[in-house]
Amino acid sequence: AGTGAAGLSAEEGLELFDAVVGGPDPVVLPMWLDLRAVRGADSVPPVFSGLVRTTTRRAAETGTDPAEALRERLAALPKTERTPALVDLVCTHIAAVLALPGPEAVDERRAFTELGFDSLTAIDLRNRLNTATGLRLPATLIFDYPTPFDMVGHLTQALVVDEPGGVAPLLAELSRIEASLAAIEPGDDEDDRVGTRLAALLALWRDSRADATARTTEDLDDATDDEVFEMLGKEFGIS
Repeated sequence: AGTGAAGLSAEEGLELFDAVVGGPDPVVLPMWLDLRAVRGADSVPPVFSGLVRTTTRRAAETGTDPAEALRERLAALPKTERTPALVDLVCTHIAAVLALPGPEAVDERRAFTELGFDSLTAIDLRNRLNTATGLRLPATLIFDYPTPFDMVGHLTQALVVDEPGGVAPLLAELSRIEASLAAIEPGDDEDDRVGTRLAALLALWRDSRADATARTTEDLDDATDDEVFEMLGKEFGIS
């Protein structure tokens, strides 16, 4: 049903067989096709792309790019959280292909063949992940990487994530901490513990900055003229 192909009764199958057996076409596939189901799918099999609007066209029309959105989402996550995010992505598409309730119903350590994949569902999953990641994954994907977790390992290496520079990751983490602090009710018994910890972190930060400044000043005071010029050259990229 996920591919848009509806079932045929024995009578319908025989009737369609009789209708095409004497025709001029060398290969015919008698089937009922639910175009509404195909149109509503996350990705459309290439063989049906001429019958309905494809996911790529819908994305272009709406201005959304799922692959770019995925990269931005991964870039905003700490490295330790990227693998779980990709596991959830892969398991979500596996659940959609196999008509399972959700990603939680998928065991990422089980082989795809044990999960119930065949050649058709393998291609369906590959097409969905091509759209979701922007990669050109092979048709043999589930055979090259026999479990969802193995596949996630490949995606982790294949996806190029732009690392935010400077203090952006730290500021993002501080924003999450700020949101958590706002959720604590004033007067809570844990207020003092949280405040003490924050004050200790702030003091540690200021001390580390002061030590770094002091070391730089001492280095400059003890440096020769040549060493000062060398440090300036390295700082401005001219030596």
